[in-house]
Amino acid sequence: GRAPADRVVVNPEAYAALGDLGKQVVLTHETTHVATRSATTAATPLWLSEGYADWTGYLGTGRTPAEVAPELTRAVADGRVPDALPADEDFGFTGDPAGLARAYESGWLACRMIAERWGEEELRVFYRAVGAHRSRAGAVEGALEQVLDTTPKEFTAQWQDYVRDQLG
Repeated sequence: GRAPADRVVVNPEAYAALGDLGKQVVLTHETTHVATRSATTAATPLWLSEGYADWTGYLGTGRTPAEVAPELTRAVADGRVPDALPADEDFGFTGDPAGLARAYESGWLACRMIAERWGEEELRVFYRAVGAHRSRAGAVEGALEQVLDTTPKEFTAQWQDYVRDQLG
């Protein structure tokens, strides 16, 4: 479908401070949001929409998980593997930049895991399936079962193991 008023707006001062790779990742991330806007609904959790945009942004850059996810790498080194995927509130600008970074990094690793284990096309199908629900309740759960043939509990455990394996 068509989504109105799709555009990318960047902070010129922050953007100017980025290197070439950073600029590429940011623009790819933001244009991914535009490209997926019609499939992104109130049913789509931020871990999925931001994780998918980051997954697309870092695709093909050659960056390792530890390079892309330094805050989550530190947490894992300290024995703090997240208990769950980040909630929408974890993506708020609350003055905890490390916590915000871990939320983005966690979503990115979840999408990366789906792409590696089930395939890139299944990640896209999963994204659309979540957004096709009318409400948040049951959206991720239904898509996990229908598209990835797993449960939320199994998926979370697999993701935690993946986080440990990639960053530990």
